[in-house]
Amino acid sequence: MHHKIKITGILGTAVAIAAMFGILAGCATLAEKPKPAMVPTERGTVVFLEKYEFKRPPAGWALMQSVEGGDWELGFLKMEKGDFPSQTTFMYDDLPYGGQRDLETRAQYYCSRFLFNSGIEARVTQSEKTKIIGLDAVAISMEGENPNRKEKAKSKVYLVKKGNRVISFVCTQWRPLNGTYSQEPFDHFEAFVQSFKFLKKNFYENFEEELTKAGL
Repeated sequence: MHHKIKITGILGTAVAIAAMFGILAGCATLAEKPKPAMVPTERGTVVFLEKYEFKRPPAGWALMQSVEGGDWELGFLKMEKGDFPSQTTFMYDDLPYGGQRDLETRAQYYCSRFLFNSGIEARVTQSEKTKIIGLDAVAISMEGENPNRKEKAKSKVYLVKKGNRVISFVCTQWRPLNGTYSQEPFDHFEAFVQSFKFLKKNFYENFEEELTKAGL
């Protein structure tokens, strides 16, 4: 009698466990799959995390997505043919070096810090005022070398005034000292920048709006 009750209890438990796993499996099946970081549009662009829209570079460019607290928001990387370090990166950064709101002052400070940690002594080859996506901007071209590591870099930077803040778009191409720079990656960077659209207000913009409403 007791033996039969014991077996029945075990079977009941087993059935309950099986049913539970069945429910969990069903929930896992029904759960929505995570959305991809980039969603193509019918306009030949992509939407990134529902925050930005832009023309992405062609196949062969890897997406670089910064984690929270990183040095930049998003970007792309391509490892190119040739000796190390033959590669190009470009990115959108909503927190470029400095805190100055004046574009020219910010540009001077930015250039003093750019590539500092790499050992590259970057020099400005061109700097001019321009418009990017309808906003005031400074376009800066830089080049530099690190003889100790036998490498060099060429960069194009846009510092852009967006509201009360300064944002940036940066493209840097790395080559060995005897390597040759390529224009094609910079063309993909320009397409990325010129097509860039902001789909949502960021934290800082929302915060400034709340301060304005509060009369602060």
